[in-house]
Amino acid sequence: MKSDAAVCPSCLQSLPGVYCNTPAPVTCPACNNQVLVEIFPAFFKQIATGQAAETIVEEGVSSCFYHEQKKAVVHCDGCGRFLCALCDVELGDRHYCPACLEAGRKKGKMPHLENKRTRYDGAALTLVLVPLLFWPVVILTAPLAIYFAILSWRRPGGLVQRTRWRSYVALVLAPLEMGAWVALFWFILPKVH
Repeated sequence: MKSDAAVCPSCLQSLPGVYCNTPAPVTCPACNNQVLVEIFPAFFKQIATGQAAETIVEEGVSSCFYHEQKKAVVHCDGCGRFLCALCDVELGDRHYCPACLEAGRKKGKMPHLENKRTRYDGAALTLVLVPLLFWPVVILTAPLAIYFAILSWRRPGGLVQRTRWRSYVALVLAPLEMGAWVALFWFILPKVH
């Protein structure tokens, strides 16, 4: 530890390491004030110097695409580039390089990295139930509800798993609403005029 690890709050003089973490207050050697200095023990540890990257010493050993002096330990499942242990990002049972991981996240091609998803089953149910208050819009919303209900089976589920009852209800009510409109136009409206 350095001798200037802590300073006295009164005179701002450096306190030697032996004055730190004592059970009782100690007297500052510069100003004679009582001081109690408590420092985490990790502060006293010597910082180890880093080691150089493992260089390739054998002929024919693959190197990392991003760090040509490091040995490759795996290849990227996205692009096939060789990666060292530093560049390898393991996601599930697959390995990716940082570039493929970022590209997959931006393009939405990696469902493991998504933080939001559209709930098509809830949209289908809403499109069926809300228009019951405003009858004329059912002509548009009922087919959309069927489309979203079918889409909910083809897309990945939400981040929070739920059952598909919303899709079932939408698929039952939407044709009934469309049938009610057909009945209105074919049977009721001609008799009114």
